[in-house]
Amino acid sequence: MPIIFKKSIRDMTIRYRSTLVAILALTIGLWGVGSLLVSMHIMTHDLTENYLQTEPVHISIESEDFNKLKLHELLAKPDILAAEFRDKAVLRVEVHQDEWLPLWLYSVHDFEQLSLAKFFRQRGSFPPTEGTILVERNSLLISDFDVNSTARVQSEGKIIETEISGIIFDPAQAPATQDAFVYAYTDKKTYRKLTGEPVNQRLIIRFSNVETKQDVKAKFEKLSDEFSRSAIKVKSFHIPEFNEHPHQFQLNTLLYLNGAMGMLAFIMAMVLVSQLMSSILTQQIRQIGIMKAIGATGGHILKSYITYILAMSLASIIIGLPLAIMTGKAYSAFVAGILNFDILTTQIPPAIYAVITLLGFALPLIFSLPALLKGMNISVNDALGDYGIITNDGTASSKATGITNTNVLSLSIRNVGRRKTRMMGTMATMALGVAIFLTGFNVRASLSEFLDKTGQSMKYDIKVLLKQSLPPEIAIAPFKDIDAIKSIEGWLGGVGRIQNDSLSTASPIGLIAAPFDSKLKDHDMMQGTWLTGSKELEFVVNQQAAMELKPLIIGRHYAIAPGDKQVSAKLAGVVREFDVAKIYVDLDNYNRLANPDNNINSLMISLNDRAYDNVIRVKKEVEHIIEKSGMNVIYVMSQAERAVIIFNHLNIILMIILFLSLLVLSVSSMGMGSAMGINIIERTREIGVLRAIGATPKMIIQLFVLEGFIISVPSIISGLLLALPMSSLAAGFFGELILGEDTPLDFAFSTPGFTITLIVTLLFGYIASRVPANKATEITVRQAIAYE
Repeated sequence: MPIIFKKSIRDMTIRYRSTLVAILALTIGLWGVGSLLVSMHIMTHDLTENYLQTEPVHISIESEDFNKLKLHELLAKPDILAAEFRDKAVLRVEVHQDEWLPLWLYSVHDFEQLSLAKFFRQRGSFPPTEGTILVERNSLLISDFDVNSTARVQSEGKIIETEISGIIFDPAQAPATQDAFVYAYTDKKTYRKLTGEPVNQRLIIRFSNVETKQDVKAKFEKLSDEFSRSAIKVKSFHIPEFNEHPHQFQLNTLLYLNGAMGMLAFIMAMVLVSQLMSSILTQQIRQIGIMKAIGATGGHILKSYITYILAMSLASIIIGLPLAIMTGKAYSAFVAGILNFDILTTQIPPAIYAVITLLGFALPLIFSLPALLKGMNISVNDALGDYGIITNDGTASSKATGITNTNVLSLSIRNVGRRKTRMMGTMATMALGVAIFLTGFNVRASLSEFLDKTGQSMKYDIKVLLKQSLPPEIAIAPFKDIDAIKSIEGWLGGVGRIQNDSLSTASPIGLIAAPFDSKLKDHDMMQGTWLTGSKELEFVVNQQAAMELKPLIIGRHYAIAPGDKQVSAKLAGVVREFDVAKIYVDLDNYNRLANPDNNINSLMISLNDRAYDNVIRVKKEVEHIIEKSGMNVIYVMSQAERAVIIFNHLNIILMIILFLSLLVLSVSSMGMGSAMGINIIERTREIGVLRAIGATPKMIIQLFVLEGFIISVPSIISGLLLALPMSSLAAGFFGELILGEDTPLDFAFSTPGFTITLIVTLLFGYIASRVPANKATEITVRQAIAYE
């Protein structure tokens, strides 16, 4: 075996503890980065592939005049890739006893010949037998449904029981577990029976040669003109995000989080390896001098330590690579379960193995290069004359005098400053770890604060959405005898559009007509003001609606189209909320323009006791009344349940932020422990002198623990200060990722996060200094003084 390899193996054997720490840090870094690469490949590929294999819809169009449309002629047009009628009705279904959720029921023309918006059989009958329905598999997690079970469907005020004959998988739908909807599919005859509605009123289309949402809009405008010439009046239309899963934002957020945190953890691991090599070279300076004195060149020295680094890298790759593949797959499967898509990837591309291996070998070498070059270029004279740290303010015995006089603190302060470069590097690493850890808490606080504002913005407790508009006195009457109800306010919801001089929103968006001075909503204003009650028609949009037609200018007049009418209205402001695009107008003004009967279709119920259990109890009472009275209702939802839905959308993101932040802080603490270990190695002879003249093991431990504390305190302060701008940037980034463009989250400082960061960092700092200090006391006086 070449002598270079023998020396590397000997060094690893002698310094096995430090070597193991470095291998552990490298493994953690590779594990983090590798898991990121694997999960990023699997999730981005598989979510998109799941979605695209459904042949997703480019536009859905509703019209009562489609009996005039010749579908085969439409399909013959070069712009049309696929089209079919797929009616959709929103009903209600009992998922557990006295617990109802909205049911999106689709009619399907031919289950065996789906040309777009495809879904896939899981089990049971396919196609469904007449009179039965198929339900989407994710619905099983929020209901008692299964094959051959009976679903109680509420339609037109009646309860209809229908059998569930099969389970299907529809990757294009938002997860039922997060949005609290049940998706079901049936034939047209059963659809008519369950809904009482006509069929062939909703057309879904995939266009050819389109690559963006704007392309789809342009094709639709051309098609709309053709419809007009055929006397087909479009009632409404919807253009979804182009080739994008409804919950793509969640996946994007998770991937960006993984990337940022995993890369930082890996970089810190590299710093740790660099410190380890510095430690080894510090111990072996005189050995290097001897090797050079007997003929070794700088190249021989460099090869020896590169072999050492490569051996550690190889060990970390052997452990970290399979771990990264395994956890990357497991993490992808976990996210796939939440977002309801299948993992299709069976083989990880060789390029990912190659990248992880390359990172594992190359980066430790690059980060260790400065220490290696220093060892390679040191002269024989300097190497042989090295005895560790030499100070200008006295000898080890003078410090021993200080320590025997119990002046441990002042001695610790002087010791910390003896290796200024290393001290600054350790502080910087620790400060970055603290900053990232606290930033994780602050971003979580920003998200939590946003959720709180969203919850508080709605002062009502239960919302009942009626399928048809009714006079207020008729709509409210059935619920007046519920003692727990404090008040009921009637609103009106519909669809509308906004148009400026040249553009209009791509799809109709939700329009809410509510009293301008309603106390049931406290909006989070981003720009402008809320509705003022002016006689002039004003409107407010949320940030999602604002994105549809930017730039919107506060105070400017726009054409809005509530229903079939088009009127001019002044934009009063923009609110921020976690919701689909919406327009808000004053109810009285809206009634004058488009609702002369003053009907309402939404009951906003507030309770005297807003405790969660009471809200759920009253909600069940409301459900009983609806079932008995035969009211035609789309859904009944409590604010408490809505808060749970929103929290479920974001909770996984919050938890991953904290986990990855802790990972980064752990690696930075390992770096500090490594630096303390180097200090002890360099001062082995000094420790021997201290012990020889009377310093007890307790004093030695105190000395190094205090040094660790002295390094930790400024690191924590610097980290806390650095966390402020980092938190602000991160809040802006994740706000735009979750809520949309130009919608940053507000900066929030997490006091619990600050306390936890302080405790965890001091604890990590104590452990990082106490473990090496204990090791220092294990060396006998004879061994320490004889140390070279």
